[in-house]
Amino acid sequence: MRERALALVLGALLLMGAQVESAEGQTRLIMEFQAPPVVSAFIEDPTFVTGFFGPLGCAKTTAGVMKSWGYGQVYPGARILVSRVTWPALRDTTQKAYFEWLRPGVLSHYEATTKTLWVPHPKGAPVEILFRALDDAADISNVLSLDLAAAHLDEPQGGVSTKEDGSLEHQPGLKKDLFDAILGRLGRQRGYPGMVWLTGNPPSPTHWIATEFDYEPGESGCDPPRNRKEDFRLYLGTQETNRHNLPPGYYERLSRLYGRDTPMARRFIYGLWIDFASEKPFKLADIEVYGDEGGIVLPGGLIVEAGVDPAISKKDTAATTAIVVAGQCRRGSEKGRIFELFHEEGHWSPYETVDHMLKTQRQWKVRIWRIEDVAYQRALGDTLEHEARLAGLHVNVDLVQPDADKIRRANAWSPMVEDATILFRDRQSALVKAMLAIPQNVRAWNLVDAAGICFRGFPRIQPEMSRLPEFEHQPTRAASYATRSASAVAEEPVVAPASPSQFRPGPFGRTAGPRRAAGYAVRPRSSR
Repeated sequence: MRERALALVLGALLLMGAQVESAEGQTRLIMEFQAPPVVSAFIEDPTFVTGFFGPLGCAKTTAGVMKSWGYGQVYPGARILVSRVTWPALRDTTQKAYFEWLRPGVLSHYEATTKTLWVPHPKGAPVEILFRALDDAADISNVLSLDLAAAHLDEPQGGVSTKEDGSLEHQPGLKKDLFDAILGRLGRQRGYPGMVWLTGNPPSPTHWIATEFDYEPGESGCDPPRNRKEDFRLYLGTQETNRHNLPPGYYERLSRLYGRDTPMARRFIYGLWIDFASEKPFKLADIEVYGDEGGIVLPGGLIVEAGVDPAISKKDTAATTAIVVAGQCRRGSEKGRIFELFHEEGHWSPYETVDHMLKTQRQWKVRIWRIEDVAYQRALGDTLEHEARLAGLHVNVDLVQPDADKIRRANAWSPMVEDATILFRDRQSALVKAMLAIPQNVRAWNLVDAAGICFRGFPRIQPEMSRLPEFEHQPTRAASYATRSASAVAEEPVVAPASPSQFRPGPFGRTAGPRRAAGYAVRPRSSR
């Protein structure tokens, strides 16, 4: 095994130059890759799981390509998985980098129907590189049935990207459960040592990638890795790692675009392992509570509504069903505020879920139950209505449109938490802990999704208007609005009521009023 690992190291060193010559000797291609020291160390490392993370431009993806090529040169006929979470990202970035270095039609052959790149070997079978996106059910099923030699997982941490309009767009990351499943497929190709390498921008320090590599970034956000785990080894890139291969002023231009101390700059320009605001929708400092701890008394007359996020499976290892109940105040000093009243979750069957919902209905008199408008949840709504009729209860079910992006769901109502529109019972409750645990803890999403379904259904109501201190009521009135004294009222002439002769018949037999009001009477010439 040591000899094979040494062969991998020697094969990686050959990456500094490669050439292809046609049979006629007329075509010659020289491919040169000047690997920086940290990149060479990453490429040559035969550890089971290796990772290379750093800022933009530090040759992360290229290092992954070269490690795939080096593995294939040492182990002809290897089957290597190359994966990214979404197919557009895989096609437009990772696959493009592979095509740039392993030119299809020159150094390799690409089959678009199977998304497979075949790289010939001078002394053995061609290397099979499989491009698979992990947001496609068919691709995932295919990956989990393959006998693989190795794998390259590009940008497994997910994160954000900048769209053309300058706004941020969340890119999902690789789920920990799927990563563990891929590890189980490596080395299954007989005669090939299992290996996987991860390349990408730095994730959050609480991300599962940091946990797997046992990496603690420290206060600086990029302390050197200790690499204390035998099967995991982490490498960090910096701005200086690949600066000699970048255009002049590359990082300086990015600093002008992203700013110098923004989360975008700190992660993508300086390569710091930090929590990104859009990835952490909720912060403990923003959580406000009511009751004795918060000093706000729960008002009466609340409009009570609930959200449900049901699980499909009853297994303890699967997602749980979550219920969240809240009430909105519609009048008084707390008008517009939403008070979290109750939440619970568990591994329940559909009928057990309905039973919990009916108990909640009796306790809180829920006006509307909100469920996502998908097939399974629609069926749950039908079951709830049927069982409620049998129990003599009346329920209203509102189907809401689903949103596949969980981060976007949470960010849609996190401002309501930040401005204290939503108040919670307890900062130590399961719901608050789940809000602070996402997105790293995927099992915490059940309560958060149910809360989002509940809270987002309430209308945004402005609080009661209050008089500003500088505009306090003044007891005195303007002269034009002053009340008349009793003596002034007594001196006013008394106008006698109009006599019947002043009225004339109106249309349709109705009696019309006087021909002209007294204030508009024509004055005689003598008074002019």
